[in-house]
Amino acid sequence: MEEAASGEEEAEAPPRKPERPPEMPLMEPGFFPGLLPPTPYATLEVGPATGMLAPYGYPAAYDTLIRGWRYHRLGPVIVSPYLEYNGIYRSNIYQTSTDKKSDFINAIYPGLRLELPIAGRHKVSVGYLGNYFIYTDHHGDSHYDHNVNADVEINFRGGLSLRLGNTYRAATEERSSEIARQRDYERVNPYFIATYKISDKTKLQGSYQFDYLDFALPADRRNEYREHTGGVTFFYRFWPKTSLLLQYIITSREYPYAPEGDNLSHSPLIGLTWDPTAKLTGTVKFGYTVKNYDRDLPGRDNSPDSFAMSIQMLYRYSSFTNFSLTAQHSIQEDVDLAANNAYRHTAVYFSWNHDWHILRAKVYLAFSYTNNDYIGTTIDPFTGELKSREDDIISLGCGFSRPFTRWFRVRLDYQFLDRSSNIGGFTFNEHRFLFGIQASM
Repeated sequence: MEEAASGEEEAEAPPRKPERPPEMPLMEPGFFPGLLPPTPYATLEVGPATGMLAPYGYPAAYDTLIRGWRYHRLGPVIVSPYLEYNGIYRSNIYQTSTDKKSDFINAIYPGLRLELPIAGRHKVSVGYLGNYFIYTDHHGDSHYDHNVNADVEINFRGGLSLRLGNTYRAATEERSSEIARQRDYERVNPYFIATYKISDKTKLQGSYQFDYLDFALPADRRNEYREHTGGVTFFYRFWPKTSLLLQYIITSREYPYAPEGDNLSHSPLIGLTWDPTAKLTGTVKFGYTVKNYDRDLPGRDNSPDSFAMSIQMLYRYSSFTNFSLTAQHSIQEDVDLAANNAYRHTAVYFSWNHDWHILRAKVYLAFSYTNNDYIGTTIDPFTGELKSREDDIISLGCGFSRPFTRWFRVRLDYQFLDRSSNIGGFTFNEHRFLFGIQASM
């Protein structure tokens, strides 16, 4: 009788639902879909520096190339395919102050990401994302860029977690008023992050990133560099969702074919960070940077210094609306200048993002302002004067996206970009209109 009752209970039990992997976001945290960087089309500049090494480091190195929002199971592997087409009109494709050239660009982004969860605590992923730009009139400017990322996350019991990986990019820097030709390049970015939870209130994190930039033509070798960036951060949680942080960042950059640019910089910082589950999320930190060149050159500031700042904030105003703010101040380097290649970089990026649930649409407004104040002097090619170069860049953008099936989304974006410079030939403005369809099958 007992055996019969047991059999009846088993027969009446509902079937177990298959385990579903966690839903993947369209963009990884740290990337701001509403913020269009100053030069978004496959150039070396990627917008604001984000992550724990900000305002230094190369944030795109950590991009695991998640773009699809639907996924499939192939045995233990989670597969997320993606395909996007954009029609882009640009009013000034070479970013010149005179004789502006416009064009319509067909942009195609195929992507595929594979993720293998291990024991519910670890995961390994490999992703590919293509950026293919096909110009309608200026066929010689078409180029096909490729991005590959391999990423491993390991979470040990006892408070130790590791993340390591490598991002590879083979791409083309587009022709502009500064460089009058396209430049093919490769960029390799291995990285390593170790986090150890010492106690309920304290945590220690170490980060390392290598940035390898290599141009295809010998004429561009002077602009190649190898950069090592390391950081150590100590966290102390003094409120339930607020922690104090103390950080030290060291950066070493070498130019194999222009050793007069080799330098080493040190940046101590202090700040606050907020828990990701809080209404206000992000990190605020301030510090100071001292850069020392290995060689002293006459006419150059061989030990430039500056205060350093990084603000990365996300405010969830409601379940439908959020505001994001990124602000930074740092010493950066212009790879196109040989001796006086350092500049003080100040930037603010702000966006309003709203989920218009009645129309099942997402809208955004975005604004950014950047000031690059060059250290040292350069010759104005138009006047022959010796000047300290200073650039101001303003970007205004807005966008709209909406799903029309489970697999497809439509998007519409506009951006106005304006750069003013006290060096002749570097001032320009441009209008960009984009209409696209995103697919995740």
